[in-house]
Amino acid sequence: MNFTEFRLKFRHFIRKYRRVILIIFVIWAAIFFINAMLKNRINQPEATTTYDAHTSVIDSTASTPANLQNPIEDMIEEYVGYCNEGNYQKAFNMLSEDCRKYEFNNSVSDFMEHVLVKMPTPKKYSIQDYSNVKYGNKRLYIYEIKYTDDLLATGLTNSTYAYTSEKFTFYNGDDGLEMGAGNYIYYSDIKSISENEYLKIDVTHKVVNYSIETYEVKFTNRSNYTVVIADGQEANEAILVLPNETRNPSEIADIVLAPNEEKTLEMVFPKFADDGDASQSIIFSSVRVMEHYSGVGEEVPPETIQSEIDNAISKFSMEISVAE
Repeated sequence: MNFTEFRLKFRHFIRKYRRVILIIFVIWAAIFFINAMLKNRINQPEATTTYDAHTSVIDSTASTPANLQNPIEDMIEEYVGYCNEGNYQKAFNMLSEDCRKYEFNNSVSDFMEHVLVKMPTPKKYSIQDYSNVKYGNKRLYIYEIKYTDDLLATGLTNSTYAYTSEKFTFYNGDDGLEMGAGNYIYYSDIKSISENEYLKIDVTHKVVNYSIETYEVKFTNRSNYTVVIADGQEANEAILVLPNETRNPSEIADIVLAPNEEKTLEMVFPKFADDGDASQSIIFSSVRVMEHYSGVGEEVPPETIQSEIDNAISKFSMEISVAE
């Protein structure tokens, strides 16, 4: 077939099927146009945020009451302002009486040391309701405060993003809104006693920080023998009992009482204030009343230690309630 014949046949084909070709072209053009329109109308995803300073991170259904939100913001702003100015006494005075006493020993110097760790230079800050817990008839609102450098003041050169943080606690007290800093949550009188003919144990109080509970415990040896409460020779010599588990102390010093000796110690247990588990008791599981006690250490032969334990006058455990 030469070119002339091909051209004649092509014309014939176009004339014969031009209606069909036209329809196909119109359909194709319509589809192309519609696709172009749809692409232009697709909404670009927009950045969204769920940040709400007064809604709990731990429980998104809980939030700080509206009538406390502005007062809390105002207190934090005033507190950070005093710290940035170096006016530590005024910042210290803003804290609750219990926080000043049990977290900072009623010492502005101790408080200042804490502030200089968290805010060694003037800082900007952000706030977030972290969790809300109930203590007695009070509702405690635990906020996390993050401190960051003021980049407008310090500039961006050779800087990296870093922050420090701490937990603040707010609650309605007898004198209005109270505030605690330094991860301090609350103080609680315990005044619980367990005793027998050899030993008296008195848990006087506890201080709750966000991630630990600190108990003050007084031990009294009522006998003429050595009483060993903890010296590392037994497992779980002291444990904090929770509803479904137990906790060992963060660390425990040897607790050995000479005849008729009294000793008061602080015992620290890891526990989050908002974990929903109420502390129930402390158990000292391996109390030994010893007629002979050579102590422990490399200089004391293991067989001597075991012999003295085997010949103890009495062995027992004691449990002291710490329930609030």
